[in-house]
Amino acid sequence: MRNFSLIGLLLTVALIAWMAKGYMQPAVSHDPNDKTTVEYWVAHSQERATMMSYCQSHPQEQNSSECQVAMAAQLKVDTDSGQPSRPATASQGTDQNTGQASDELQAQQDSNAMDPGGQ
Repeated sequence: MRNFSLIGLLLTVALIAWMAKGYMQPAVSHDPNDKTTVEYWVAHSQERATMMSYCQSHPQEQNSSECQVAMAAQLKVDTDSGQPSRPATASQGTDQNTGQASDELQAQQDSNAMDPGGQ
């Protein structure tokens, strides 16, 4: 009988820990390749156009999460287009909308956090 109470206690603790882990995770993803964020769809205009075309031709899918996020990104792009656009850049190099720029920025921030300048 004692073994059953110990197993029950361990299962209860494991369940509470599993639920707490879900609450402690950040609600917002900063992964540049996370398709559930509006920023991803804003940065990837080709994929956004493809998804918008798909969503418009499949009305039953318009309530899916990807269609809703792509539509929100298109709305954001449309509302931001009224503002002055930034000057065109060369086709080579890294701009702020690419995953490489985000990765480089994150690497620099991580490096700065580990070595704050010899303090």
